[in-house]
Amino acid sequence: MDDTGERDWTSRARICIDFGTALSKASICLDPMLPLEVGVKPLPIGAISGAEHPLLTPSVIYVDDGRVYFGPQALQHAHRGVETARDPLISFKTVLGATNVQEALQTKLRPSMDPTGTFKHRDALVLYIAYLDQLIREALDLAPNMPGGVVNSKRRYTSPVWRPGSGIDVAFEQIFNEAAAVSQRLGRQFLLQGEGISIAQCKDALERAAQAPGNANLETGIFEPHAAAAAALAFTSQPTRFVIVLDIGAGTNDMAAFDFDESVEPPSLSEIKEARQCSALAGDEVDRILIELMLRKAGFDRNNPDDMRTLRAARLTARELKKDIFRHGKCTMRVGRKIITVLAKELAEDPNFRTYQQALAQTIAASLRVVAQHAQSVGATTIDVVLAGGGSHLPFLTALVQHAGASVAPGITLRIGPLSPANPLYTSIDSTLRDVFPQIAMAVGGALVEMMPAR
Repeated sequence: MDDTGERDWTSRARICIDFGTALSKASICLDPMLPLEVGVKPLPIGAISGAEHPLLTPSVIYVDDGRVYFGPQALQHAHRGVETARDPLISFKTVLGATNVQEALQTKLRPSMDPTGTFKHRDALVLYIAYLDQLIREALDLAPNMPGGVVNSKRRYTSPVWRPGSGIDVAFEQIFNEAAAVSQRLGRQFLLQGEGISIAQCKDALERAAQAPGNANLETGIFEPHAAAAAALAFTSQPTRFVIVLDIGAGTNDMAAFDFDESVEPPSLSEIKEARQCSALAGDEVDRILIELMLRKAGFDRNNPDDMRTLRAARLTARELKKDIFRHGKCTMRVGRKIITVLAKELAEDPNFRTYQQALAQTIAASLRVVAQHAQSVGATTIDVVLAGGGSHLPFLTALVQHAGASVAPGITLRIGPLSPANPLYTSIDSTLRDVFPQIAMAVGGALVEMMPAR
């Protein structure tokens, strides 16, 4: 970007954070008017944190032996903590999506998560956002050809319950501002792999931040499916008027639909609000069904301490078990002295899994029916069904959507596929992002969405 001159990038650039239930992501849009390959950059916060994938970092905090650990370090400690009945704090979306957010924020962490009784969920969220801020700063500092000063760009975050364009939520603005102060105070201690930060230092930083918050430059929250739809329409080679986003993440399954109007400048993306749904029929429900099936085969006993340790360990490895069974047709787990194997056929025939699929098909049909009616009213014959989130690769999703469409959208062509260069509709996406783009799409789209109106 040698030809960028002295322009002020912070006036147009936006950084968006996506707190996934399992994995967090971040992206920067330098300017929505630039070509996508130049203006949009997923940030390698996973590479900075030492995670398995350079663009994804685990959404985990772990309190252990007087110290607080984040991301991959937290997961490593959590695996060791199985023997002592300890649990990590996994997912911050639970707080973001809570019915009573203030009550959820003020609740103390369970003793299995924080035996010291020091931290509330609000404290953990502030610390985790400060940790992400340090990852983002380091990623931007090390990125080649990144304009100076963009680290001070406006920030956004994605949320499963946000109404697009609603401005800043005051409670979360305060949390982000306190996190900015904690980030500044603790700095690169967040990045020292293996060391963690002492509880005393975290508590001191939190107390000082509450008295003197910083400025996180928070602009707005972005409704997650709105962000995914924006990414889909930005990268598609064949835009269509009606788009349904099926964002099946680790903890929630969000559906939303949009009417894309290219006849105005800039093009508008209006939500069809009657189609919006959020349910628990997500990836962790498949995890739960799979783990229960495995443990039934092993003769699991909840009154047996050894079996309960196995359950804790299984929950930490559930994503890998699920990946194995859908990719290789089977998954294997050690339960005590036994090796338990579950075949894909056994999962498919499991009554709990069948019930899950039926419920998910009904949820999909409810949204499809509404959008099909809108499409038919204007003579549109095609609806894009965009699969986003970590669950977009689940092999049964396309068949469920097709089955639902046959009953509620007759005469409508459904273009069903992942938001990925694996889908011929999105060939403009960097091919190296083939597997990960459905997961980072919300961070990318959230940074791309045009400027939100002021409060």
